[in-house]
Amino acid sequence: MVRKLSSLRRNLHCSMATVILWPFIFLSLFRAGHGHSKCPDICTCDVLQNRKIVTCDQGGMTQIPTTDMDSDVQVLIVTAPLNNPNNLTIGRIFLNFHFLEEIHITHSNVPAIGDSSFWPGNNLRVLNLRHNNISQLHGTDFNGLTHLQVLDLSDNLISASPSAPFHFLSNLSTLSLARNSLRRLVPRFFYMLENLEHLDLSGNPLRNVDPENLKDLRPIKTLSLANCQIERLHSLIYQQLPNLVELDLRDNFFNYFAPEEFRHLKKLRMLYLDGNNLNVIVDMAFSGQVFDYLGLSRNEIVSFDVCAFCNSSIKTLNISNNQFSALMIDTLKPIIFTLQTLDIGFNRISMENIMEVLKPLHHLRGISLGGLELSALPLDIFVSNRDLRYLDLSRNNFVSFNFEVLRPVSKLEILDLSGNWFKGMKKEELSHLARFHYLKRVVLHSNPWTCERCHILPLIQWMTDAASKAKVCKNDHGCIHCKRPGSLVGRDISTLHSREIPPCGGPFSQFRILTAGSRLGIIVATAVFIIFLLVGVIYVVLYRRQRAVYYTHEEERCDDNIVYNGVLEADLNGGFSEEKHPHPGFVATIDTRGGKPKPHNNVT
Repeated sequence: MVRKLSSLRRNLHCSMATVILWPFIFLSLFRAGHGHSKCPDICTCDVLQNRKIVTCDQGGMTQIPTTDMDSDVQVLIVTAPLNNPNNLTIGRIFLNFHFLEEIHITHSNVPAIGDSSFWPGNNLRVLNLRHNNISQLHGTDFNGLTHLQVLDLSDNLISASPSAPFHFLSNLSTLSLARNSLRRLVPRFFYMLENLEHLDLSGNPLRNVDPENLKDLRPIKTLSLANCQIERLHSLIYQQLPNLVELDLRDNFFNYFAPEEFRHLKKLRMLYLDGNNLNVIVDMAFSGQVFDYLGLSRNEIVSFDVCAFCNSSIKTLNISNNQFSALMIDTLKPIIFTLQTLDIGFNRISMENIMEVLKPLHHLRGISLGGLELSALPLDIFVSNRDLRYLDLSRNNFVSFNFEVLRPVSKLEILDLSGNWFKGMKKEELSHLARFHYLKRVVLHSNPWTCERCHILPLIQWMTDAASKAKVCKNDHGCIHCKRPGSLVGRDISTLHSREIPPCGGPFSQFRILTAGSRLGIIVATAVFIIFLLVGVIYVVLYRRQRAVYYTHEEERCDDNIVYNGVLEADLNGGFSEEKHPHPGFVATIDTRGGKPKPHNNVT
């Protein structure tokens, strides 16, 4: 018995010790599971994919709390909301952080990078300093970052730099200086960037680019000079970029490209010339080129020369938002066997011309006819385009759609009907969509959807099927939202219950009817009032004339006949003659008491 009590006592002590120690054990396990022994109060610390990550995004910081972090952190993210920005300087605060692989310091008003601020940076691969106030670069800014692969300095104020500011970054592959204030590139600006493949200089007011400044960029594959106020590029620049695959010249001031302008860019596959001042594309402009994409949208092009695409290959051609009134099919003949996607939207092309253009393009996979003011399509418009996968009919004037038009394109995957004038869809229209077994996406947003039963109920019922809803609602913007009535504006129709949907002719419609009826009633009442007013005016005028005659010439009347005849004569002739009635007479009045007329002397 004593042994049993002793054993019980020992178990009780163990249990109590476990209860007391458990919070400490749990805390240790929690920290071990999260991999952080130290974490700043204003930050959050996590472990994702076996990497320690510290995120400080509350804003209002004046320094980065590195002393409160584990030295083996691998990813550091420092940013701030717009209403509570940081005001940071960097300095040499990472001396003990040998495991850092990524540093993101954005929206923090950093004025300068600083001498060797990221030293030692042995493992640093990504440095993101976008959206700060950096105005100058210096030769020692990136000291020690020999393994850095990505450097983002976009959206700063950089306007000055010495030669070779990136000479420590021998392994850099991606550099962004977009949307800074660079007006010129100093000589050997890109010196020692032997592995650079992607360079973004867009949004800088460069105006001119000296070929000498780009001679260190031979390995480069993608170059963006979009929105740099450039009018011309020297042909030597193209010769110095033999490995270029993608060239972005959007939103500049180019108005002309010579024949074979890009002949030195043998590997070029993507060329963006959108948003310039081009009005014509000359013969052989793209001779020898093999393009996956050629963008010519948002220019002022009125025509192509007949041989503009001769000796070239193009998979995707975008000529939307130009000034075409007609497209010559002979112009597209050189590329009809390679062309897979064509965008001719927002031009002034007739339906007849559209059909003429589409007829020989048997290999089309995508066609954009947006913004062409279409309200209906001929049934045979796509009979030659049986491989069509993508069809854009957005921003036209469709109020309904005959899906029989799509019968030849049974493999259609994406249909865009956004930005039209659909109030609803009929059940028979939606039933046609079931025939398209490959259809993955139906874009229907930005229409004036009227959430009344006769308009929207068939569409709601169609979307109760999960597969149908998935085709429409890829994201919240893509879903269908009520435009009217007022009580349902902005509601996602897939969230509507049947009892919430008013019938057609409901309060909103009744209000319109009553308003229209009220307006009509007001108009009729006003017209009747004017008529009565005119009649009253005429009556008053005539009555006043009669009374004027009666009181003015009473003494000249001799008898009843003279009086009444005189009045009639005065009324008819517009006056009264004293010569016809020289003698005084009597006025006959009715004596209401006797029932007979009683003569009275007319006393003057």
